[in-house]
Amino acid sequence: MKRLLLIGAMVLLHGSNSQGRQLLLVGQDGQISWEGEVEAGAAVQTIEPEYRSTLDPNITEIGVAPVNLVDFASADFPASILPRRVQEGQNLAAEIAERGGSIRAPTVFDLAESQLQNILAQIVSPEPSGIAFERKGRDVHGTLLVLDLGARFGVNQIRFFPRNTIFPSPSTPFQEDFLKNFEVHVNDGQVLTEAGNPIWETFAVRTNNTAPVATLEIDPPRFLRFIRLRAASAIPFEVEKFQVFGEGFFPTVQYISPIIDMGTPANWGRLRWLEETVGQASAVQMHIRTRSGSDPSPFAYTRKRVGRQDAEEIAFSVDNLDQPLLRDEYLDLPAKGGPSDVWERGPARDDLANWSPWTSPYDPVAGTSSEGALVLSPGPRRYFQFRVDFQSDDLESAKILRQLSFGFTTPPLADVLVGEVFPREVPAAADIPFVYAVRAEMESGDLQGFDGFELVTGSRVDRIERIEIIDAQGEVLLAHDFAVQDAVADEGEVAITAISERSFAVRFPRVAAHNTVLKIHFVSRILSYSTAFEGRGLLLQEDAFQSVQAGDATALDEGDISFKSGTTVLSPAVNSGSLVGSFDLAASVITPNGDGINDVLAMECEVLAVGGGAQIAVDIYDLGGRRVRRLFNIEGQSGVYSSENLSQLRWNGTNDQGEPVAPGLYLIQLNIEGDARASASTRTVGVAY
Repeated sequence: MKRLLLIGAMVLLHGSNSQGRQLLLVGQDGQISWEGEVEAGAAVQTIEPEYRSTLDPNITEIGVAPVNLVDFASADFPASILPRRVQEGQNLAAEIAERGGSIRAPTVFDLAESQLQNILAQIVSPEPSGIAFERKGRDVHGTLLVLDLGARFGVNQIRFFPRNTIFPSPSTPFQEDFLKNFEVHVNDGQVLTEAGNPIWETFAVRTNNTAPVATLEIDPPRFLRFIRLRAASAIPFEVEKFQVFGEGFFPTVQYISPIIDMGTPANWGRLRWLEETVGQASAVQMHIRTRSGSDPSPFAYTRKRVGRQDAEEIAFSVDNLDQPLLRDEYLDLPAKGGPSDVWERGPARDDLANWSPWTSPYDPVAGTSSEGALVLSPGPRRYFQFRVDFQSDDLESAKILRQLSFGFTTPPLADVLVGEVFPREVPAAADIPFVYAVRAEMESGDLQGFDGFELVTGSRVDRIERIEIIDAQGEVLLAHDFAVQDAVADEGEVAITAISERSFAVRFPRVAAHNTVLKIHFVSRILSYSTAFEGRGLLLQEDAFQSVQAGDATALDEGDISFKSGTTVLSPAVNSGSLVGSFDLAASVITPNGDGINDVLAMECEVLAVGGGAQIAVDIYDLGGRRVRRLFNIEGQSGVYSSENLSQLRWNGTNDQGEPVAPGLYLIQLNIEGDARASASTRTVGVAY
C-alpha cells in the first residue's frame, strides 16, 4: 500500500483511497500540526522530539523549536513555519541562558564564582532585583563585561545603566555611579580567530559621559552576537542592567519536527516541499534534513553503578532489561549518585544503532520540483523525523516553509535488502564490467517481495548485459542475457524498463524468499573519485519501493572480501589526472550549406572528479587564436555532456553574431575549471561549403 505524508498546508490528492495511495495532512485542517498535535482517528501518531540542551550535552530538551525562534501562527502565512521576528522592545539579552549564550566578567577575581554568576544573571534579567554589578574599589580600570547572545541577531540598540535610573529604587540611590569613560566592542559571530574567539571591532568610545543611562543606537541595525563593554577609567561604577534590543527576522533558526510514528516499519519515497521567500532570495537559505529510526528516541541514555571506577554504561531500563532506558527514567536518576544510590546518570549519546544520522541537506531544486528528491534516510523504519534550518544574511528577508511531503509504503518489501557492487576500485573513464548483487532478508511475516530494481549509477551505463536470480541453496532460478542492452527493452518475463543519464531499472519475476540473491551485470564508467551505487527494490504493480542497505550480499569474486563489501566504487587516479575523461566530435568536417546533410557538428564530453561544481565551457577558435563562438558555458559536476540532450553542444558553423564562418580549420576547446585544478582538451574540425 502506498501513502503520501504531507506536512503543512492542506493539499488534496485526487483518487486516493484506503486500498491505494493515501494522504495524511499536517497543518491547517490536517491530521497533524507542525507542533505535532494529532487529530483523532489519524493513521499515525507523533512523539515530542528531543534535542540536546545548549548548556549541557548530557541533558536533552523537549519541543519542536529549540529556543522557540519559530513562528507557527503567522497571519500572513497560515499553516506555515518561518523564523520569528524580534518584537519591538524585546530585550535579547534577557534570553541568553535558554539560547546557550552567556555573560562573563573575565577580569573580576575578587568575588566567589557562584556569587559573581548570580550577579551577572541579574543584570541581564528583565526584572529589577536591587542587585548590580559593582566595581567601586580598586582594579576598576579595564573591567570587562562580555555578552554572548547565543546566536546572531539584528541589533539596533545597546543600553546599560546603574540602579535608581530606569527602575526607581530609592533604597539604592546610586544613579550617579554610571560609567564615565567606556568602550564598546562588537562581533557578528562570524569573524573569529582560529581558536573560535571573536575578533573585536570597536563600535563606540565615550569619554566624559554625562548620561546615567548609556544608550548606543545602531543605525542601520546590524547582525551581532558578541558585545564587550570595557571600563576606560578608574572611576567607580555599577551596572544594574545590560540590555540589547533588535529588529528583523531571527537569522539562524532551527525547527525539529515531531517524531512521526508510522505504527509499522515503512519505506520512504520522495520528499517534496513548497517554500516562499520574503525579501531578497539571494540572502536566505533553508536546509531540510531527515532521519529514521526503529525505536521512539534518537538518543541512547545510559546509567552507571555509583562509586565504580570505569563503570559500564548500560543503555537499558532498570526495571526492564529488554527495554531501552528512556529520557524520563534517565532524568529520575541522580546526576551524581550518593551513598544511598545504586545508579547514576551516564552519558546521553546519539543512538546510532537504532537511528540514522541526519542526512545532508536535500537539493532544493529537486525538493521543490513536482518529482521531489529521493529520501536518503534508511527504511524500512517505523519512526521518521525531519529538521529545517533557516538562515538569513538580511534583517528583512526570510524563507517560509508552507508544506512538506514524503511518500512511503507499507508493509515492507523485505526485512532488509542488502546490496553490494564489485569491483570497488577501478580506473577512471574506462568501460568496466560491474556486478551489483542484492540479497533479500525475509524472515518476518507480511512481506511483499520485489519484481523490479532501480540502480543509480552516476553516469549513463554503456550496457546492461545480464541478470540472475539465485535461491538460498545456490540454485539458479533465472539467468537472462539481454538481447538489447543499451535501451528500454521488454524481453518477456525480464525487461529493461528505464535508462537515464544517471540510472537504470529492470524487471524480473518476483523475489519473495529469504536469502534469494539478485545479480545485475552491467558496463559503466566511473567519472569521480567516489561513486555511490544507490539501489531500490520495486514492487511494480503496487508502486512500492525499498532502499538497499550496503553490506555483504554474497561472494562476487575471489577478490570480494566480505568485510569490505559495499555500494561505493572508488577511482583514486581521478584526483591526479585530467578533469577531461573524453572529448569526441561526431565528424571531422561539417558542410553547413542548408542541404540537411552534415550541417551541424555534434559532440560529447566526459567531466571527471568534480564534486562541488566546476565551470565547463566549449569555445570555437580560428587558427589565429581568435574566439569566434562561445558554444557552451555552465556550472556542472562530473558526468557525460552530450549534444543528444544539450542543444548548446551543437555547432552549425556560425559565429557569436550568427553569421557563417569562413571555410577552413577551426579549434574546438573544452575547458573545465574546478576548485583545485583546471583541464582543457582541443579538437579540430573543418568547415566547407
